[in-house]
Amino acid sequence: MKKSIFLLMIATLMSADIKMSDAQMKKMGIAVQQVREIQSEAMGPFIGTFDYNDKGARNYTLSSEATVAELMKQTGDTVKPGEVICTIASSELLASSYELKDLRNRLKLAQEYAQKDQALYKDGVISLRESQKSALDVMSLKAKIGEIQNRFVFSGADVSPKNGMMFTIRARQNGILAHAPLKTGEKIEPFMPYLKIASANALSAFIKIPPKMIGSVQKGALLMDKTGKEVGKITAISSGVDILNNSATAIAVLASSNNYRAGTSGEFYITSLQMDKWVLLPKSSVTKYKKNDICFVKTANGFTPQIVEIQKTYKDHVAIKPAGLNLTSKVATDGIIILKGALNGLGFE
Repeated sequence: MKKSIFLLMIATLMSADIKMSDAQMKKMGIAVQQVREIQSEAMGPFIGTFDYNDKGARNYTLSSEATVAELMKQTGDTVKPGEVICTIASSELLASSYELKDLRNRLKLAQEYAQKDQALYKDGVISLRESQKSALDVMSLKAKIGEIQNRFVFSGADVSPKNGMMFTIRARQNGILAHAPLKTGEKIEPFMPYLKIASANALSAFIKIPPKMIGSVQKGALLMDKTGKEVGKITAISSGVDILNNSATAIAVLASSNNYRAGTSGEFYITSLQMDKWVLLPKSSVTKYKKNDICFVKTANGFTPQIVEIQKTYKDHVAIKPAGLNLTSKVATDGIIILKGALNGLGFE
């Protein structure tokens, strides 16, 4: 009986078209907005923080203590290979540069002696052991030079002497400067990353998941913002819980990083992998009419009322079953009271 009454009400509403021209809509302040599709059973809200993941990223470290002397690039800037990021001051690196210069001079002499000893050995003047000793001296000096050179090119860093204790740090890849010193005078600790260059499309959301919901979040699930817009996809989730914040971490690669910045946070919803499709409407488009939720769908000649079944309420939107609506549908978002008056037979000017 109830179902029959419900169907009768739908049939009555569907026949109650409200004819209205675009000029009349504009005059009465009636605005429309296109609907969007959303996956059902979205979980949340969850809080996520933004950062660049390590895939394709490079951390810059030094083997010596240093101090930032000048900043040419800051976090968030794009860089190209060879561009100067900053200059640093380091007495240890200065000592290493002097040592490197001395070793290179010694290597040059050792190589000359080794060549002479090799010729003397071939002439029978000296023994094989004596000629091998000079060759070993060359190998030892090359190893020492290599070790010191690594202090200047360590974990991707490109450090070159500038003047005195000053050294220039240059980028060795294209990307976004995901991490950099904040100010001059900042200390750089040995073997601690002080720069990070990441791929421009590697911005990810790191989302905290309560323990009781870990089993519900799966790889491949869609990530949505608070408006219901799809913004990324879950690519990994930790199996354990961080005892410091009593939560697991889900990682989502973002489809676009235009609206987000590393170090900030946002509110997200995560979908289940087995879902129906819902239609997302602005909250302002839905109103009560004779104990039912309705919206006004734009037609060629005006509007037609549509009963909707609300499935989930978000901050600024509601999700409904898609019956009677599709992705090309537009609904009224402003001037709803005027349309309700027309529906009640009050008319409009």
